[in-house]
Amino acid sequence: MKKRILVVDDDPDILKVVSAFLELEGFEVKTALNLKEAKTIYSKEIPDLVILDIMLPEENGLDWLRELKLVNPSLPVLLLTAKSSVSDKVLGFELGADDYLTKPFEPLELLARCKALLRKKEMFSPFQERKIKIRNLIIDLEGKRIFKGEKEVKLTPTEWKILTLLIKKADEVVSREELRKEIWQHKRVYDWSRVLDVHIKHLREKLEDDPADPKIITTVHGFGYLLKRT
Repeated sequence: MKKRILVVDDDPDILKVVSAFLELEGFEVKTALNLKEAKTIYSKEIPDLVILDIMLPEENGLDWLRELKLVNPSLPVLLLTAKSSVSDKVLGFELGADDYLTKPFEPLELLARCKALLRKKEMFSPFQERKIKIRNLIIDLEGKRIFKGEKEVKLTPTEWKILTLLIKKADEVVSREELRKEIWQHKRVYDWSRVLDVHIKHLREKLEDDPADPKIITTVHGFGYLLKRT
């Protein structure tokens, strides 16, 4: 599956160059000229990496960086800006930025930094582990078995697909639209939103101690779902 990168910059020429270069390297790229566009794209499909310009019209990119890291702390964010002072860099890192690149820049350096951030993220992916523990659950990803205490929990194939995607992006928000694309792809499912609600409900009934007050699969209103590992 292609890694998705969201590039946010108010300079259309930079967006054109960066998106073309990254697409040639096999990435799926979405671009936004302002934070309103960026937030709309983000709400529909969570990217694997965000390249974010600090100086944007109407809003400061650092404000959205703060929001992103509150909702999705493991999402890599590379700041892109014409500012090069130490204070700007320090502020960006304090707010959770993972890397910093000053304009003008070479596309090859941007590419190298993107790849490094994505590799770092994958190093800490739950899928590096054969078995993972979430609260009182032991999940055998290879054997596709779940134990809640000493009792084995049986999931349907669709429930496994949903749970697998949530685990893959543990501690990140996964949008409903992303779940639709990953689970049903191009299949025509009548009222898929309602179908997804039913599957999430069944997962909670099977995995949660109190399905009415979920602690593992939580809802992030306006975005989607978040699986908490701790």
